Amino acid sequence: MLSISPFKCLLGLASLALALNASAAQPFPSEPIKLIVPYAAGASTDTLARLVGQDVAEDLKQPVIVENHAGAGGTIAADYVKRQPGNGYTIMLTTDGILSVNPSIYKKLGYDPLKDFTPLSIAVSAPLVLAVRTDSPFKTAQELIAYAKANPEKLSYGSAGVGSSQHMAGELMKAMAGVKITHVPYRGGSPAMSDLLGGHIDMMFVQSASAKDLADKGSLRILAIGSAHRNKQLPDVPTFNEIGLKGYDSDTWYGFNMPAKADPKVVATLNAAIVKSLKKRQEQLERLGYTVVASSSADMRKDIERNIAKWRDVAQQAGIFHTQ
Repeated sequence: MLSISPFKCLLGLASLALALNASAAQPFPSEPIKLIVPYAAGASTDTLARLVGQDVAEDLKQPVIVENHAGAGGTIAADYVKRQPGNGYTIMLTTDGILSVNPSIYKKLGYDPLKDFTPLSIAVSAPLVLAVRTDSPFKTAQELIAYAKANPEKLSYGSAGVGSSQHMAGELMKAMAGVKITHVPYRGGSPAMSDLLGGHIDMMFVQSASAKDLADKGSLRILAIGSAHRNKQLPDVPTFNEIGLKGYDSDTWYGFNMPAKADPKVVATLNAAIVKSLKKRQEQLERLGYTVVASSSADMRKDIERNIAKWRDVAQQAGIFHTQ
């Protein structure tokens, strides 16, 4: 029978402890990072993730591998990420919709936006504008709202679906203006836009870059922008705040987070790399229609908390909910 002396046993345990300590002491990152994207490859958000991922990889000297986990309004990706270790080797491109809107409209949700994730940074915001066809009788948002007040439910607006950013922007406008306008949900933004241009619906909230392109081609008229301030890409378009809807803000945002229970040093490292990338690519991202935010982790958490309350109020007033 093989015999192991107590000395050798202790030596082996000491060696194992030293190996574990050496492994634990490795600086972050020491291996590739996975970046989970909740949309299909090729989407504009996928492009944003890959641009930032490329810069983070160069900055941190480790590959950033993009994986697309599309579907169910981002809940598939979120559920996957929340179950990963909070060690920084899995991060996620996330959105205001995933973290603020979904908790407001889903009766059952497989994740808690505040408890299951660690915020890293709000990367960019994407302004939404209220647009009508160029043959619309409405030249201003004030005219449209005045008509809607005098003619309840005679106007309609389209969106990419129930709970989409376009839908919530419309319901926020209705609530703040005190008007009744019929919501027509579509399976995506493209069919909704087709029906707007075809005269089947009266208006739509559209991401500013897409709307500007169609306005430049003479297809759309932009009446107002949902941001808190005017946009330098559309300097002549007033905000809803300017036309009397004080505090209106329907900007949606895209950012990055990771699983909960993260080491603050890892969070700081990732935040710094992401913010560095966003500042480097600011002009490029603005040409794509984004406004660069590049927030801190703490500011991202505050924004999520604030928006959950805002969108929950809007959803309850409008009777918006999903079952899951």
